[in-house]
Amino acid sequence: MPENNALNTKHGGEWKIAWRLVILAAAAINVAMLLAALFVAQIRGLDAWIFYRDPSAAAEVGFYTGWISSLGASLWIGSGAATLFAGLLTRRWDCTFLGGLTLVLGLDDLLLIHEDVLPIVGIPEIVPMIAYAAAGLFWFFRLRRKTFDGTIVFVAAGFLLAMSASIDQLGELFPTPGSAAAIAEDVVKELGIFLWAAGAVGYAAMVTRLGRPWVDPADPNSAD
Repeated sequence: MPENNALNTKHGGEWKIAWRLVILAAAAINVAMLLAALFVAQIRGLDAWIFYRDPSAAAEVGFYTGWISSLGASLWIGSGAATLFAGLLTRRWDCTFLGGLTLVLGLDDLLLIHEDVLPIVGIPEIVPMIAYAAAGLFWFFRLRRKTFDGTIVFVAAGFLLAMSASIDQLGELFPTPGSAAAIAEDVVKELGIFLWAAGAVGYAAMVTRLGRPWVDPADPNSAD
């Protein structure tokens, strides 16, 4: 049968080996996470199950707790992964850097790395914030392709994210009663995330278009 012959080709064998590596990598990562959870639980006197539970269930609060924050982190991570993939696919350093930065920002936001994790090891919150700002400015002024027509989106996103960080820092220096300042910070931050994610995906689309022309199936002269 032709189908059986195709499976015996070198190309088919390469794909089979690749998927085996994916399975092994997924298993190894999950084992590493389990060991890390057991280790931290041991030294912190916690139940390792806490690392696998949903935060709202663990805190015994409403299921809607943190919905908007989680949505923002998901947008950052999703757009970062897509942009990083586009950069690696087209071998474009500018797109790869943007995707990696966006992905790191999303993971930081989701896992509270610069807010809670790094201060435990003595790294002030302001240090990673400065590093992120420097990386963003480096990409914008040195790596960004000048032909990108969505520059204004990144300008607006950067301004809003900087404003959110400023509100957060001012809130720590001058605490205010109520939640108005916290809500203002998060609203501005979420808008910045939405714009950044849109810009990142748009940039990935532009780079992919430049790296490999789109194919129109209806056009006989279109080449793949």
